[in-house]
Amino acid sequence: MATPSARASCPLLLLPSPPPACPSMLATKRTQRRRRILSCRAAVRFDRRDVLAGLTGVAAGELGAHPGLAAAEDASVVSCPRGETVTDKLLACQEAGQKPCPPTPAATAAAVDFTPPTSPMRVRQPAHLADAETVKKYRQALAAMRALPDSDPRSFASQAAIHQAYCDGHYRYGGPAAASKDDAPFDVHFSWIFAPWHRMYIYFYERILGGLIGDDAFALPYWNWDAPAGMAMPAIFKDAGSPLYDANRDPAHLGAYVNLDILNAGDTVIPFDPQAVQNNQVVQNNLCTLYVQMMRNKKAQDFLGDKFCAEYPSTVSSGTSGSLESMAHTSVHIWTGDPGSSTVGNDGQEHTGADMGFLGTAGRDPVFYSHHANVDRLWHLWATKLGRSNFDDPEWLDTSFVFYDEKPQLVRVRVRDVLDAAALRYSYDDREPLRWMDARPTPLLPKGTAAAATTRRSLLRGAAPAPAFPLTLTPGQSVEVPSVPMPPRAQKTPAAGGGTQPDTVLVFDHIEFEPGRSGKFDVVINVPPEQAAAAGPRYSEYAGSFATLPRGGNRSGETVVVALVLPLDEVLADIGVGEEDGAVNVVIVPRTQGIKIIRPPRIEIRER
Repeated sequence: MATPSARASCPLLLLPSPPPACPSMLATKRTQRRRRILSCRAAVRFDRRDVLAGLTGVAAGELGAHPGLAAAEDASVVSCPRGETVTDKLLACQEAGQKPCPPTPAATAAAVDFTPPTSPMRVRQPAHLADAETVKKYRQALAAMRALPDSDPRSFASQAAIHQAYCDGHYRYGGPAAASKDDAPFDVHFSWIFAPWHRMYIYFYERILGGLIGDDAFALPYWNWDAPAGMAMPAIFKDAGSPLYDANRDPAHLGAYVNLDILNAGDTVIPFDPQAVQNNQVVQNNLCTLYVQMMRNKKAQDFLGDKFCAEYPSTVSSGTSGSLESMAHTSVHIWTGDPGSSTVGNDGQEHTGADMGFLGTAGRDPVFYSHHANVDRLWHLWATKLGRSNFDDPEWLDTSFVFYDEKPQLVRVRVRDVLDAAALRYSYDDREPLRWMDARPTPLLPKGTAAAATTRRSLLRGAAPAPAFPLTLTPGQSVEVPSVPMPPRAQKTPAAGGGTQPDTVLVFDHIEFEPGRSGKFDVVINVPPEQAAAAGPRYSEYAGSFATLPRGGNRSGETVVVALVLPLDEVLADIGVGEEDGAVNVVIVPRTQGIKIIRPPRIEIRER
């Protein structure tokens, strides 16, 4: 058994082609062959019927092009200074009372406001270490849940339908008046809504399970894929005779190490041996992916996603995925789903990857809930152990949704109600060490030589030609955007009153893709294009990735235009780029077909 180092678990490549990149952005938007441009600080004007809720997209400052690059398309920009408070009164499910929409409550069954529970503390155990009694109770509870009629809001069919309704274009934003197929779909992904909504969802799922077996201390096991010993499908979900089993999983991955950096050509599949957990290439890459997700993304908008923004009557609503949603979470979904499956989404089109690899069907796999319990745990660790700060915007804190509890009673719960796991009477058994905390990526090129090597290469071959934008990406053809200027560090003045410090970010304003397809590209800094495909999350030069998890809700062939923002300060420090260098080369590494970058990237100082 290989012994991990005490500090840096991201050495140089062990194999010629490591699986690089971390999934970064997801989005959906209704469009008829017209691009929709989404941003968190800016929104593009369209007709009211085009208002879109909850999609990926970030922009910082004005939309602009890098000097010397082809002019990009123009857009009318309007400020979006604050987020939007979402409530159940502003949402309507198109097929009210019919699956996947929740049952229509009787007039006498109005939702009650959430009150903190007084039940015993529930301790969620890692699924691969869960004791026999916990596993037995989970099987009994899920069997009882599956036995309920589909019309019962506590049934497994109804629980799975919750995710389908909110994530496959069935909900519309704006209340009953907006509930037609011509209005914009609402999605709980792709904004600051992602983490709290899923915490609410898992919380009530767990309470219903406990209620079905009369045990208010029952705790849902979590899939501990951030620990090497948990980086495989937990055994409790692999028994075909168990209610925890789902047939729609990738058979090639059932006995392999999970890949938290998926969607790369030639992804390495290494058989998992629970008796001899290795410090192999996939484990090292996973730990570094988690380091980037958890440690680099210090601000709430980078980790949780930026604000959900909707300004009537004529602006596009938007948000942006945070690293909690877009990195390991997305990879586990795609890694688990069966590429040979076929399901029809709300867009009327067939999609592969069910169950977990398609948003409309993900909730049909019991492992989904343990997967999201771990996503919730990572949020908990980010806010507690790492000492990060959640949003304090009232628009976020007062956002609310309704869920059925174990009685079943409709309960209205706000984001501010679910920020403290202890107040919700659950905690996590964290007996596994957090190895990703020490898995800081190391340079692919010797530190301090990246900028010099880039300069020497430019002198030898002459000035690198600027790529023309719009740029359609092709896998296997890395694209170098040379000499992207860095704002002077003098602009990074301390925040007034000791508030959040300014930071350096890399901004891609306009990324166009089809939301019904998986898509991904990586971004690396100051690496020769011929070496860029090897510069994945284990290397300091890796800045991040754009990636999409497929969903329906859009018409076939419709495209979305979103943005991507990546924190750069640690990247620049670790590869030895200083203010005197003045510029860096940004290299785009396509991993899939079907993505077009409309505008060139730029570097900015972000004040908030």
